[in-house]
Amino acid sequence: MQNFSIDFWRDFIKTNNDFSETCVIKDAISKEMLNELNLGIMEVLSNRLTMKDINNGIRVYIEGKEQDDDYLKKLCETPPLKTDDIKSYTDRVFDKKFGFIINSGERHSDYIAYNILKAVKPLIDLKGIPPLGVEITIFIGNYGWTPLGIHQDHRGENVIHFHLGPGDKKMYIWDEEKYKELTNLKHNNTDIEPLLPHSKEFSFGTKDLYYMPWNKFHVGLTNELSVGITLWFNNPSKYKYFNRIIESFVTQFVKKETEIIGNKYNLLENVHNSSKDIFEILELDNDVINGSVNDFINFISEEFNYNLISNGGWQNIPLSMKDKIGYDVDNDYIKLENEKIKSDSLFKILHKRKKNILFVYVRGSKFQMQYFPELVDLIDLINENEIIDINSYLKSGKLNIPKEAVLYFLALIYDKRGFEIIK
Repeated sequence: MQNFSIDFWRDFIKTNNDFSETCVIKDAISKEMLNELNLGIMEVLSNRLTMKDINNGIRVYIEGKEQDDDYLKKLCETPPLKTDDIKSYTDRVFDKKFGFIINSGERHSDYIAYNILKAVKPLIDLKGIPPLGVEITIFIGNYGWTPLGIHQDHRGENVIHFHLGPGDKKMYIWDEEKYKELTNLKHNNTDIEPLLPHSKEFSFGTKDLYYMPWNKFHVGLTNELSVGITLWFNNPSKYKYFNRIIESFVTQFVKKETEIIGNKYNLLENVHNSSKDIFEILELDNDVINGSVNDFINFISEEFNYNLISNGGWQNIPLSMKDKIGYDVDNDYIKLENEKIKSDSLFKILHKRKKNILFVYVRGSKFQMQYFPELVDLIDLINENEIIDINSYLKSGKLNIPKEAVLYFLALIYDKRGFEIIK
């Protein structure tokens, strides 16, 4: 049994020739981690179906055919029971060959986000973090051949597959040049059988790891119920990276203004009047707006990286406590006074100060408050990952600000998943 130490990952890198070759690592996942990840699978299914979150990265196939939104809405009526495991749930819900493909698993399961990140952190320390971070896709089913057919993943997106079983899986791969010779690079090719003699076969079962670089054409075979958690290392093209940075900027700094812009006269002569409508919806300081293009690019890149690193490298932020349990910062913050809290070393709270504003980055989300040095001290204390008795802290004599401000600050961090309440 492996423990995902730095030596394990060094051997892993050697085995796959520095991420360039496919490989299988047998019996890599401990029984304890396997149990945690299986709980995570049920957590993802329960969250997404209970919340009816079906419009962003969830696909269901029945007998190889992708189902429409009406089917997904119907599926939401029968989410997993608390007593279900994956077999009891799927036995009850499906009477035909089926497959789930679910994106953003790290968003919907703390079990998955914590266990996978803890496992690969030594690898990230060795090789660095991809510019767009890492993300999870989950494959569940007994669907036979992968419904997508023979295909190639996006450029630069290498994958590590954590296989949970219970059934085994086979993967057939073709090198790019060989597949081009055979099919002229036909994507989503469902005419699989004639090409198998030209493929390389990799078999793996419960507790195994499977690694595959992005440039291999491949198709999977899953005849028995099995679950796989795939971890994607997203190394994008410069064009894709820039687009993602801009998308992040728009999300964070552009107001969703719905006012209609009227007709304009003499557009070429009145360019400043036209651009006024753009500047009015930007939530940026004047020094950023009035700075150089170089300053602007550095600013939005830094903001993206602060969010990414505060989330441990995960692309997708976790469900807020508001979304998860209905937590209300404005009404519930005072309840933290008598709680004990603890953060996780995998997710450091980051911060920076600009003039009299403190910007705080928690699990990929950002908020701001008036700057007080006591708040920075409190962030540093939380980041020590020790249990903090809030009542004792408030009575410590270290604070020169109202306790209500401290509790509200803590509530904002808690809502963004910066720590847990210890019961």
